[in-house]
Amino acid sequence: MSSFFENKTGFKQGDPLSPILFNLALQKMIQSIKVVPSGIGIGKEQLNVLAYADDIVLIVKNEIEIRKLIVEMENIARNFGLQINQEKTKYITVERKNSLKKNNTGHLKIKNYKFERVENFKYLGFKLNEDSNNHIDLQERIQNAKVTYFMPQILF
Repeated sequence: MSSFFENKTGFKQGDPLSPILFNLALQKMIQSIKVVPSGIGIGKEQLNVLAYADDIVLIVKNEIEIRKLIVEMENIARNFGLQINQEKTKYITVERKNSLKKNNTGHLKIKNYKFERVENFKYLGFKLNEDSNNHIDLQERIQNAKVTYFMPQILF
């Protein structure tokens, strides 16, 4: 039997093990985030994270909670050799009373990260906005449905 060795190069893109190992690391991160006391109550459950593939949404009530979740997420990611992509990470404040909305700089600084504040963004095809108003998104969906419905049908 050979001795243990350390792999410092990772897996190449397209390697069949890459998505499996990434999903295992991501699952560990999500489980760790779920136990951090934060988020919103839905019935008897606390909800502080939504995830689909590599898209993660953290749900918090205030700046203290987001700081705790980002620190936890960064610690777990670092253990797996992953890092938070600061360019792709944004935050939005939906509740009007939220202390994050008072941040006039448009950025939230946590550790070495600086996250951009946005007024709206699309997550899994649904447009979220600061006012928690889905009227514009619904109008766009209705318009897209009309265009598709009245599109000339090609018959073979």
